[in-house]
Amino acid sequence: MAVLPVIFILLLVSLSNGEYLQYPETDDEVQEIFRFWKIEHDKIYPNEQEESKSYRTFKDNIQYINELNTLYRGKTGFGINQFADLSPKEFQKKILMPKRQAPAFDSKRYVNIKASAPLPESYDWRDKNMVTSVKDQGSVGTCWAFSTVGNIEGQWALQGKSLSNFSVEQIVDCDGTEDVKLKKADCGVFGGWPFLAYEYVKRQGGLESWDDYAYCSGTGKCFTCPAQGYNKTLCGPPVEYCQKNESCEAKLDKSKFVPGLRVDDWQAVDQNETTIAHGLILLGPLSVALDASLLQFYKFGVYSPISCNPKLLDHAVLMVGFGVEKTLFGSKPYWMIKNSWGEKWGEKGYFKIKRGSGTCGINTQVTTAILAK
Repeated sequence: MAVLPVIFILLLVSLSNGEYLQYPETDDEVQEIFRFWKIEHDKIYPNEQEESKSYRTFKDNIQYINELNTLYRGKTGFGINQFADLSPKEFQKKILMPKRQAPAFDSKRYVNIKASAPLPESYDWRDKNMVTSVKDQGSVGTCWAFSTVGNIEGQWALQGKSLSNFSVEQIVDCDGTEDVKLKKADCGVFGGWPFLAYEYVKRQGGLESWDDYAYCSGTGKCFTCPAQGYNKTLCGPPVEYCQKNESCEAKLDKSKFVPGLRVDDWQAVDQNETTIAHGLILLGPLSVALDASLLQFYKFGVYSPISCNPKLLDHAVLMVGFGVEKTLFGSKPYWMIKNSWGEKWGEKGYFKIKRGSGTCGINTQVTTAILAK
């Protein structure tokens, strides 16, 4: 029997008994779900002790997911996914970046956006073929590089060029940019900032394609050394083990830079969310960041957590659109966000987050690259 149908049957039975998802919590039923979940996500544990520990976490998470679904009562849905054997602390450490305050940019960095027409009810750059496929960062904090590259890919397509996938790994491996004044740095697998990554691409002179400089950081298939300029004070200790032949100095090939792709500069958008919506239409998909600590088990609906810290950001993503979700509970304005946790997560790799109230800091770090014409 196929894996997914069995799990979906469990969910559908739960749905038929109420308004929201509820997983069974008896040990026998949870063990059955865990067994199929391991197959679906290719989970292999090194020993029985590790598997038992992961199972206990899995069971705790099912209870937690049920509590979330009871709390939100179908307005937002939560469910098991590839992170179901990670505790919230493990998720924070392995998937998200260390929580950091958003920097305040000089006023000259902010683009002057003048609204020439009323906002439409919805807008989505995916409908205009300006957004590449959803990627999966794996179990490292490289979201900032995916957000950066997603923005650059959109800017490239907006110039009338072919929509293309550019190298995320090049930025992860090679970008050790820091801003001494703002006390911010790009730290490879330990996090970074898209605005600094734009500076790296500008200084380096380009990017290779996704295929020419393939992503490997989150796959466990490479062990790259820290980028030149890696700041131990701002980033923390570098990885304990690395291989120089898998690092930037050995892999970067400027002759393979995408012809014509150069970053001239970057700009930021004001925190006013009406301005951001106009900016999204005017400028294309935008790099944004948020406190994502409660996004671990998101499945569907407009994400509006009861508690999150808009001043401490730990995840960078790509804003591609906005709209209004109309349900029995009323109308909910939202931002459409492209994540980097694979297509099996959330709404085929995307999530909707409440628009208009600075939810989780989604409006505090809105930036975009400016490409050479």
